[in-house]
Amino acid sequence: ILKFAWKTLDHVSYERLISGPGLELIYRALAHRHGVDAAPLQAPAITQRALEHGDALCSETLEVFCGLLGTAAANLAVTLGSLGGIYIGGGIVPRLGEYFDRSPFRARFEDKGRFHDYVAAIPTF
Repeated sequence: ILKFAWKTLDHVSYERLISGPGLELIYRALAHRHGVDAAPLQAPAITQRALEHGDALCSETLEVFCGLLGTAAANLAVTLGSLGGIYIGGGIVPRLGEYFDRSPFRARFEDKGRFHDYVAAIPTF
């Protein structure tokens, strides 16, 4: 995803990827990796296709997005010492419903090596 993004962007941050336009970028990058043409979909359509229609590329996109969000949230929690919790906002996650609970988000949030026990005790909302 990073190599794909660097073809058109000088700087790629977590913030760029864990957003609506980031979801679209992840979708295009994964389509490129799989050698398929990416339909011109925006974030709401990618999310809907993943959740309602089982579209494999959209589902993979959403899984990667949630994993990246988990890693970014954990990095923030460790940096800021957020023992009281991390609140996830924005327009994408509220649309995910129960999928988000099953997504890679929390596993990636807790996958912090020596900080595992520290972040495992931090609630996410």
